[in-house]
Amino acid sequence: MSQDIQARKRRDQTPSRRRSGEEIRSAILDYLHTSAERTGTGLTAQQIGAAFGIHPTTARFHLEHLVKQGEAVRQTRDGDGQSVGRGRPAVIYSPTSMNHAREDMISSLCTALETACPDTRSRNAAALKAGLAWGRTLAQQRREHAEKSAPSSMTQTLLDVLNTLGFAPVRTGSDSASLYLTSCPFLDSVSSHPIICTIHRGMVRGFVESSNSATRDRKARVLLKPLTSPKGCFLKVAKADNQSRKRVKQ
Repeated sequence: MSQDIQARKRRDQTPSRRRSGEEIRSAILDYLHTSAERTGTGLTAQQIGAAFGIHPTTARFHLEHLVKQGEAVRQTRDGDGQSVGRGRPAVIYSPTSMNHAREDMISSLCTALETACPDTRSRNAAALKAGLAWGRTLAQQRREHAEKSAPSSMTQTLLDVLNTLGFAPVRTGSDSASLYLTSCPFLDSVSSHPIICTIHRGMVRGFVESSNSATRDRKARVLLKPLTSPKGCFLKVAKADNQSRKRVKQ
């Protein structure tokens, strides 16, 4: 009997089974906040649908309602390019408060960095160093995750990470090393603090260089052109081996 009662209680507490749309949206918003606190990123309608046992279209309806209410924000992605994985790039939804808190934190950190490094050269060097450290951390996290899943190519791994972070990468064509970042989770802060783009370039380089044993002995050359196209920022990654670097030094 107690098991039946507990089962009914679990069903009653499942957000997808609540009759009120407002209750479902409230539960979805709570879930967005929990995810943001845990991962620092938003979620797609597909992820919300899977978590709540509802169709992605239904999840998107509730998410869009939260956007209209000002409770959530969406990161719109370009649907004209090629997909990162299956289908078109998804739209990421995140709680409004998370974005405000993140923007405030980023702005404060950038201001501190700019104050500590008043000249452009030292400022960019510090920003690049910070990005490299971030990329290495992401690579370490990815390696730990990869131990539990099927291995993927370096390019696909980078695309997956950029997608998770909210950059919505889209291949420019047959050259898989050239991408457009069709969305920027830090766009509101970039105009005031352009060193954010330098941090992002360092992040990509640090991630590629540290991602696996096949690339750790190589130095990645990363070209990032912020907002040079209606599609977004242009990113190209190339690798040069140690022998090439030796020839350059000579």
